[in-house]
Amino acid sequence: MKQKKTILILIYLFLSILLIEQSTLALTYELIYFRTNKELYYADESIEIEASWEMDYVEGDDPYFQIRIFDDSDKSIWNSSTYKDKGFFELNWTIKIENLNLNISNYSNIIAIKAIMYNRINGGILLSEVLDTLDITIIKRNIHCQLANFRDTIILGKNLAFSARFYHEDTNTSLSGQEIMLYIFSNNLKIYESNYTSNYQGIISLNLSSTDDMLIGINYIIFNITNGVIYNQSIFNFEILVEKIPVYIDIIKYERELGWNENVELELFFYYLNDSIVPLINQTIKVLIYDNFSISYNIFSQTDKFGILKLNISSPFYEITQLHYNFYIDLIYNGSFLLKNKNLVLDFEISTVTLNNNNSFVSLVLVIICSIFSMIIIINYLYMSRKKKPKFKRINEICFRF
Repeated sequence: MKQKKTILILIYLFLSILLIEQSTLALTYELIYFRTNKELYYADESIEIEASWEMDYVEGDDPYFQIRIFDDSDKSIWNSSTYKDKGFFELNWTIKIENLNLNISNYSNIIAIKAIMYNRINGGILLSEVLDTLDITIIKRNIHCQLANFRDTIILGKNLAFSARFYHEDTNTSLSGQEIMLYIFSNNLKIYESNYTSNYQGIISLNLSSTDDMLIGINYIIFNITNGVIYNQSIFNFEILVEKIPVYIDIIKYERELGWNENVELELFFYYLNDSIVPLINQTIKVLIYDNFSISYNIFSQTDKFGILKLNISSPFYEITQLHYNFYIDLIYNGSFLLKNKNLVLDFEISTVTLNNNNSFVSLVLVIICSIFSMIIIINYLYMSRKKKPKFKRINEICFRF
């Protein structure tokens, strides 16, 4: 079986050689020039081909001249018309690379442009000869995305108005009329999707809402240029952090050092900024009083219609038994959908000893007893002093003895 195949191949080659020899006797041709305007192209450009040839043949021949383009796997992806006329010719072709159906998976690709002479003698086998081959390199363009008025942090409730310009990095040529997809992802969820078309300057304008188009936290803004065959880099990622509105606390009244029986008096102003100062009206504030060991007091209070929180805490709420005893008051606002959490810790120092109620009664009794005892001692001393005082006689009572 193998011997038969070998014999058939040899016969085919022999006949082809004979036909070529016969053809060359009848067909004459010459490729005068064959060229392109350059050897390196971007995928969005067009290839300009020029060729000149002359051809003559006799009756019985059926020749024609043709230009073909082959990809890197030697598959024909384009061909010109067939030119059968005798004589001298000069022609040019313009081929848009986008229309070649190339699969440029990597950064570049190489194609082969061939000038070929075909001939069929007396209706026999179609013979071909490659007169010249031009190897062309096609590369994708590098695209750059430039943002204007973009902020990587935005306060919840605000809009982000910015623009994105797309252009060729090597020539700074704008990407006009290009369709661009915009996606926003957060927490592995697609929050937003829309398509835009760049203007003549390669710019698209956006106005994104931090509440409708994004989530609190990190959001990923992704631009995707749909024609990825032409462009090497067609996806651009940017991050934006959506934060709640910060809350601020101004201290109006606060005394750090207190006497043992002195009340804690605090006055604080809660507010946030939204182009102006906005008071935190009728908001609940958690108040914790604690030392280094335990919490001794826990209440909830509210700001008034001016955002003011006033506290007057009497001394029995903080049990003080030591000199220079320290304790703390933590004011906690738990935030809202738009507002951040906020807390403020104030420290206090008691500079005088205080006793508990039982010890106070005993001390009072002891003070009274000590006072009475002291008075008794003083009265007794005065009485004894008066009793021991010496008596003096009158002068007429004095007798002198010799």
